[in-house]
Amino acid sequence: MAEEQETRDYLGIRKGLNGQSLGELEAQILDIVWELDRPVTTTDVFRVMYDRRTLSYSTIMLTMAKLAKKGILAQTRTGERKKDAFIYTSEVGREEMAQRLMEDIAQKLLHTSLEDALPKVIEKK
Repeated sequence: MAEEQETRDYLGIRKGLNGQSLGELEAQILDIVWELDRPVTTTDVFRVMYDRRTLSYSTIMLTMAKLAKKGILAQTRTGERKKDAFIYTSEVGREEMAQRLMEDIAQKLLHTSLEDALPKVIEKK
């Protein structure tokens, strides 16, 4: 029962990161957006991703839309019609995302700020 509770708590922490937690695929897509360093389409990301990991276009499209809903990517339609493609730009830089995630983890796990948590974590190494 204790082990089950630990797992449940961990899942609660991951889901409770103010919408900023990233799954593996989300992190890979975001990394590509940062690498390209320009407004991108789903097709741009698909072309880069396909060499690394064989996924369907629709999987990448849905994941990018999810990142936009989280406020991590900005999603802008290229035209006025519903069929027009979206372009995406990063709303959050690499360093800012790392800081947000680490701050949330420090708050959720250690009940303190990242600034106060870092010296404690580093000294226990």
